[in-house]
Amino acid sequence: MLKIAIILMKEYIHATISSTLSWAGNIYDLLLITYVYSYLMIAFSLNYLDISILFALGLIGRVAGGMIFGKYADLMGRKPVMIIGTGGYALFQGLMAFSPNALLLFVFRGLEGLFMGAAWTAGMVLAYEKAPVSARGFVTGIYQAGYGIGYALTAVTYFIFLSSLASDWRLFLLTGAFPLILLPYIQLKVGESIKKTEVEKPRYKDYLDVLIKATLAMSGMFIAYFSVFGNYTTIALYYAKMPPYFLATLMLVANMILAGSFVLFGKLADKINKRKLIYAGVIGLLASIPFSVPIFSFLINPYIMFIGTVGFAFSTGFWPVMPLLLADSVPINVRGFLSGFAYNMGGLMGGIANIILGVISSLYGISALAKFIDGFVIFSLILVFVSVITWPKRKIVVNN
Repeated sequence: MLKIAIILMKEYIHATISSTLSWAGNIYDLLLITYVYSYLMIAFSLNYLDISILFALGLIGRVAGGMIFGKYADLMGRKPVMIIGTGGYALFQGLMAFSPNALLLFVFRGLEGLFMGAAWTAGMVLAYEKAPVSARGFVTGIYQAGYGIGYALTAVTYFIFLSSLASDWRLFLLTGAFPLILLPYIQLKVGESIKKTEVEKPRYKDYLDVLIKATLAMSGMFIAYFSVFGNYTTIALYYAKMPPYFLATLMLVANMILAGSFVLFGKLADKINKRKLIYAGVIGLLASIPFSVPIFSFLINPYIMFIGTVGFAFSTGFWPVMPLLLADSVPINVRGFLSGFAYNMGGLMGGIANIILGVISSLYGISALAKFIDGFVIFSLILVFVSVITWPKRKIVVNN
């Protein structure tokens, strides 16, 4: 029995490590382009709206990836889908770096998003299902911490390339192909979390109420996050005149705190009511947004924005609780598709919000962009609150 327990422990540790690193690479590739918007605009004759669409394509592709590969993850297993997703997004990130024209740049970005959706869907569910029941919140928090780790690593890479970015921006983007090295580790060390012969035929429509509320809540989360961080380099450099080295430091610190906050909220979710944790995170975001993206001139100060953005990042730590709440509410045979659809549809809504903000910036300027970012964040957090407070109360039997 002891030997079996040790084997199972090793399996969940490997599943947690590989899923977290895959998710970190996923976010690294999603957000890396935000540092080279100006160079992409020059190289491919794009405007800020075009750039906003390019960014959003990664999120739009995720929805298709979450739906398509989520079903495969429920039918054929989590592990093969995570391998396909991780290898796919890393490959297309590498191809983006060598795009000869705008058309291929956009095509590669969309395909990258497709495989990003596959990787998140399989990775999150695999880590959750491999974990001991008493530690599922903690493991989900560690997994989601990959988001902060991935974003923090973009800041490190940006700092390294800072003096040569104008000439080496393609090499900068190529660093996003590194997750390819994870594939042998996943293949050799990670086990499958479901047995296909034991999985009943999925009945997704039975959980439509949970899916709707989860999708609305995750949409609110993504709109709030991407409204800020999808435009933060632009706001910091051109609105607040923040020095580039200060921005790199801020992104590194804020996202390391974000990663730690994910783990903290995940750990607390094993002991505290999940909905209360979400409410606490929403309050923290509302309190910090006026300082992270200030609309009043007396608050436009790098140090005030530093504190506000760190507070915003910490409060975003409730993110793992939302997928955990969904996973706890549905059985294993529908978990992959429902989790993938809700999370990645939320990402799509965040991408659409980012396109709208791009239009606003193009038409009315960067001062209007800052005001609308704050407005979008407030609206989206109200959406999260309403979705969670009306979460379906019916008892769902979860077979694990």
